[in-house]
Order: sequence, then structure tokens, then C-alpha cells
Amino acid sequence: MIKGCVGFSYIHGRLFGDMLLVRGKRVLHIPLPYPVYLLMIRLWKSKKYPGKFLFYKPNWATELEKAKSLSL
Repeated sequence: MIKGCVGFSYIHGRLFGDMLLVRGKRVLHIPLPYPVYLLMIRLWKSKKYPGKFLFYKPNWATELEKAKSLSL
């Protein structure tokens, strides 16, 4: 990941979004074209991006039933 990234900013109707990077006391606004902005925000929000494709993760209802059966 990109070191110091604290978030993203987008103003409706513009062709560019901003990636916010912290460097010391300053915040840098890096302009990104809208399609790249969408890709970067999607990667940034997901904590384990490759894990979603490589590992099976059951839904929460299945996990809840499994936990209830273990507690009895």
C-alpha cells in the first residue's frame, strides 16, 4: 500500500479525485483521474484484497449458526 494514505476526496462532477497523503505536518493532495480514483479507493477500503479471491469465506449467517452449535 501507499505509505501515509489517510483517505480520498471527490467533488461531484469533476474528472479528478484526490488521494490524501500525510507527510510530516503536511497533507498532500494527489490528483487522480476518476477511473484510477475508483480503483484506488476500492483497493484501499478492502483490508485483504487478494484474500477475497484465494480463500473461501462463509457468510455471517453460517458463522452464527456454527457459533451457536459450539456454545451448547
